[in-house]
Amino acid sequence: MMYEAQMVANDAAYYYLARSGRVTDWPMWWVFDNGDTPLTAVDIADHFGECAELLEPLRRRIQEVPGGLGHPFWVVDDSPIDAHIVTHDAAQQDWAQCQDEIGRILAQPLDARVSAWQLHVFPNVTGIATPSGAGPVVLMHVSHALMAGPAMTSLSEALFASVPLRIEGQGAATRRPRPVLAAVLGALRWPLQVLRFNIRVRGEMRRIARENDDSGPNVPPVTSTRLNGRIGTGRAMRSIPLELRVVRAPGVTVTAFGLTAISRAMQRYLEKRDGSCPDDLAVLVTVAVPDAPVMGANYIGAAAVELAAAEPDLAARARAVDATLRVRRDSPSGRRELNRLGLIDLLPSRTYRTRFGTLAPAAPDGPAYAHTILTSIRCEPTAEWSLSGKPFRFAGMLPPVYPEIGLAHSFVGAGDTFTVSVVCDPGIVPDLDDYCELLRESCHEVAAALGASR
Repeated sequence: MMYEAQMVANDAAYYYLARSGRVTDWPMWWVFDNGDTPLTAVDIADHFGECAELLEPLRRRIQEVPGGLGHPFWVVDDSPIDAHIVTHDAAQQDWAQCQDEIGRILAQPLDARVSAWQLHVFPNVTGIATPSGAGPVVLMHVSHALMAGPAMTSLSEALFASVPLRIEGQGAATRRPRPVLAAVLGALRWPLQVLRFNIRVRGEMRRIARENDDSGPNVPPVTSTRLNGRIGTGRAMRSIPLELRVVRAPGVTVTAFGLTAISRAMQRYLEKRDGSCPDDLAVLVTVAVPDAPVMGANYIGAAAVELAAAEPDLAARARAVDATLRVRRDSPSGRRELNRLGLIDLLPSRTYRTRFGTLAPAAPDGPAYAHTILTSIRCEPTAEWSLSGKPFRFAGMLPPVYPEIGLAHSFVGAGDTFTVSVVCDPGIVPDLDDYCELLRESCHEVAAALGASR
């Protein structure tokens, strides 16, 4: 049981990245409608108190192994659920102020050794896109080592539909981690691990040459822009809720539609700020890689997708993006990439911790590999979501911002809604509201272009 509670290398990497000073936590938020009467903070606390047993997979925190001689353990966290709930009880808070506050929350990384997750509650936010114009907002701020985008649908069901939470790929948590013993055994295993790693690497190189295996992610360098500076700790975010019918068009996926709108918005933004935009705009799209035990709870990879910025016709651009996305989306689950992850899992934990737990100095002339990041999920509720009787309206989610990419996007489809969310380092994108207006306009431009091309 003790060893089963140690993280696989892929999950541990996100903890190491966070310890290096990078902000890797994963946020998702849900917006509800007040109706005639707003909820009180007590109403909301009671609702989540009733969810406690459904959230059993969250009842864990991290304990390190001395000297980094083994990957960290998940240990049982017996703290009550109300210890993880933070209520923001401002007398009056509008949607813009709420989003600003979420940005400030995300700029403060969780210490998963103390608490791997927190629920932030905004009981009565005004100016939101709901029938009454006001409602509660709930934000989940969770360690990336614990869960990622693929688990967010199950999390939503647990919090708002009384369905037990499941985190696929999650290992066990222990009450007796015995970290000193793990460190001693890790030190003794080190020479054998290095030997096995080198033998397996040579074997994999021979296999790649023999089979001419070119599967796996292909991420060629792209032209650097103002969006590719080394990011700081500051965060700003915005959400744009749309109706799902707006982004549905024949011949292209919803994801390709959204990526085309992003490409147009980024193009206009860079042309406005710098006078030009490179033709090789590219995005890293996160892709789920199921049935890959070596990836743990973070069974996600990334595929590089060109955004066809040189194509002036938006309908043709959308079709080009869609075609590229279809070709690239399987690359993170290719044999070569999964074998690479298996090899990494053989490395001594101290080596792995040094690699991911140290943020290298910024390289001004270093290559850029994408201009933004996209993560997307489609939630298919098995029951109606509600917060203490208040109906669900829309949800948003954000990926972590990469060290050299200062702008990230997400799509969340839930019911009849499709929410586009944007997060940035405000030092790199100081005018996020202007960019979001360009993005909103671009969504409608792409819809019109695809409608006209039918």
